[in-house]
Amino acid sequence: MLFSSVAFIFLYLPVVLATLLFLQSRGLVDLAKMWLIVTSIVFYGNFIPIHLALLVVSTLVNFTLGRALLERRSGRILFVGVVLNLAVLIAFKYSDFLITNANAALNLNIPTIGLVIPLALSFFTFQKLAYLIDVYRGGAPRYSLRDFVLFVVFFPQLIAGPIVHHRTIMPQIAKLGARRDFALDLAVGATAFLLGLFKKVCLADSLSIYSDVTFGAVEQGEHIDLISAWAGAIAFALQIYFDFSGYSDMALGLGRMLGIRLPVNFLSPYKSTSIIEFWRRWHITLSDFLKNYLYIPLGGNRHGAVRRYANLWIVMLLGGLWHGANWTFFVWGGLHGLFLSVNHAYRNWPRRARRSGFGATYLSWAITMTAVLVAWVFFRAPNFTTAFAMLSAMSGHNGITLPSAALPLATIAPALVAGFGISFGGLGYLAAAGPLYLLWFPIGIIVCLAVPNTAEWLARWELAINYTVQNKRGIFPLYWAANLPWGLTFGALLAFCMLYQRTAAQFLYFQF
Repeated sequence: MLFSSVAFIFLYLPVVLATLLFLQSRGLVDLAKMWLIVTSIVFYGNFIPIHLALLVVSTLVNFTLGRALLERRSGRILFVGVVLNLAVLIAFKYSDFLITNANAALNLNIPTIGLVIPLALSFFTFQKLAYLIDVYRGGAPRYSLRDFVLFVVFFPQLIAGPIVHHRTIMPQIAKLGARRDFALDLAVGATAFLLGLFKKVCLADSLSIYSDVTFGAVEQGEHIDLISAWAGAIAFALQIYFDFSGYSDMALGLGRMLGIRLPVNFLSPYKSTSIIEFWRRWHITLSDFLKNYLYIPLGGNRHGAVRRYANLWIVMLLGGLWHGANWTFFVWGGLHGLFLSVNHAYRNWPRRARRSGFGATYLSWAITMTAVLVAWVFFRAPNFTTAFAMLSAMSGHNGITLPSAALPLATIAPALVAGFGISFGGLGYLAAAGPLYLLWFPIGIIVCLAVPNTAEWLARWELAINYTVQNKRGIFPLYWAANLPWGLTFGALLAFCMLYQRTAAQFLYFQF
C-alpha cells in the first residue's frame, strides 16, 4: 500500500485519522497510541507479511538490549546489539553480493541465498543503532515498550525515512494526548502531502520514462547520441529528486496530520553551490547519522587533513553501499568522498585565492551540479559497462543528433556539422513518451531551482520539527493559509494527480 495509491488516500488514511481523532478527543491516549501501532503494523504487513516477524523481533530485541544498557552501561551489551543489527542487515542485504564476489575472486561455486530484502531494513536498523549507542553514552532516558514500538513502526517514516531520532520523536509520542488544533494540523499536513503527491505522481513518474528508456537502451548496447544521453541523465537526476522529495513531503504531511512533527530530510539540494552544501540538503537524517555515529567516532577532523579525508572517504563509501549491494553504489559513494575532499581542500585555501560574486556563485553551482550528475550515472546504471557507455555518450563520443528542423545548419555551417559528428533525424529518446511529457523537464527544473521547497513554504506553520524559519518572498511569493481558496486549489490538485496517475509506482528509496 503506497502513499500515492487510491486505497491509502481514500480508505486507509481517513480511517486512521478519524479513529485517532475520536480517541484523542475522549482522552484515550493509551488507546490512541495502540491504534497507531496497530495501523502501522497493518501498513507494513501489507507489503510482505512475513517480514513483520523480523520487524517485531528486531524491535523487541533492541528494546531489551536498551533496557539492559540502562541498568548497566556495558560495552559488551552494546557490542552484542551492534553485531546483531548489522548481522541482520548484512544477511538480508549483502549476503548474495558477498557470495557472488567471493565466487568471482576465489573461483568458488557457492550458491546464492536469494533472500528478499525487507522494506525499510536499512532505515530501522540505523534508527535502532542510534538508540543503543545513545543509551550507552548516557544520552537516552527510559521509555515504555509501547512508546518505543510506536517510535519504530510509526508508518509515515517507516519505509523510507527520515531516519528519526528518539530525542526528537519520543517527547512528542509522550505528549500525543495533549490538546492540539486538529483542523490546522490536518490542513498543513494535507497541503504538504499533496505537494509530495504531485512531485511523485506527475514529476518523478513522468520523468522516469526517459531515464528508464535511455539507460535501458545503453544497457542493451545501443549507441545513443550526446543530447539523448544528457537528457536521460538529467531525467534520472530529476526523477530521484522528486521521488525522494515527494516521499519526504508526504511523510512530513502525514506526521503532522497525526500530531507528530518529523524532521526535514530534503531541502532543495539542487540549489547547492558546493558538494558540502549538497550533503547538508540531501537525505539530511542519513548525513546526520553518518556524521554522529561514524565520522566523529572515527576521529572526524581532529587528527589532521589526511585523516580527515580518509574518514570522509570511509563514510561516503559505506554510505554508498548503504544504498545498495552493487559496486556501482560503492563508486558513487567514492566519487562523493572525492568531491567532498576537494571541496574541503578548496575551503582551506587562502581567502585571496578564492573568488566571490554572482559569477563565482553561478560557476560553483554549475560545477557542483555537473559533479552530482556524473555521479548519478553510476547510481542509476546496473553495471559499470552501462555507466561508462553512458558517460562516453555524454562526452559526445557517439555524435549529436538534432531534430530534422535543424537540417539547414548543415548548409550554413557544414564544417561544424562534420566536426562534431552532427546528424539529423528527430528527437531520439526524448520522443519516448511523446512531446507532451517533455513539458515535465522545464517544470521540474523550475520547481527545483526557483520555487521554495515545502518546508520553507510552510515554515511559519511549523510543518517540520527542525525547520521553523519564517516564510520568505523569494522568487515565488505565494503565501499559503488554511482557508477555502487554498482548500479548493489543493482539492483540484488531488483530483489532477489521481486522474493523471496510471498506476501507483513504488518509491525509489524503497529498494535501499
